[in-house]
Amino acid sequence: IYHKRDPLNYVQLSSFAVPCTVTTITGLASDCVPGTRHFGNERRNSLVGPTFKQWDFAIYKNTAITERLSMQLRAELFNILNHPNFANPFLPAFVADPGTNLSSGCKCGFLAGGPGQEVGNGGYHIVATGDVGIGNPFLGGGGPRGIQLAAKFTF
Repeated sequence: IYHKRDPLNYVQLSSFAVPCTVTTITGLASDCVPGTRHFGNERRNSLVGPTFKQWDFAIYKNTAITERLSMQLRAELFNILNHPNFANPFLPAFVADPGTNLSSGCKCGFLAGGPGQEVGNGGYHIVATGDVGIGNPFLGGGGPRGIQLAAKFTF
């Protein structure tokens, strides 16, 4: 863990170079001898991503209007404290390449600046997302504070 409290530089990816037997002068992970591209003996769950904290609250009241008609008023609040929930780092193919250095300003996609933005601080940015329901569950969880009000009539 690189900067534990800084969501912009959470993990220093240069610590995770792939050990392999390099067969060419370039020294890229793509030039490894087949069968040796592995990530060593790091124990399971040794890297912990940002914590997920979200408080939700709901309240409702049932009211009888007539003998056969009733109304339910309800209010639902999501992420009451508006805590930011950051996504875990997305692991594209360049992570396994020890020749790729994030501090050199590579144009890598899915970083905090957006696809194709240069990154030059040696860390892998973690992004905050508004909703996981947009089709990519790897983006992150939770969203901004939300309030939902409803009135339901039952007859």
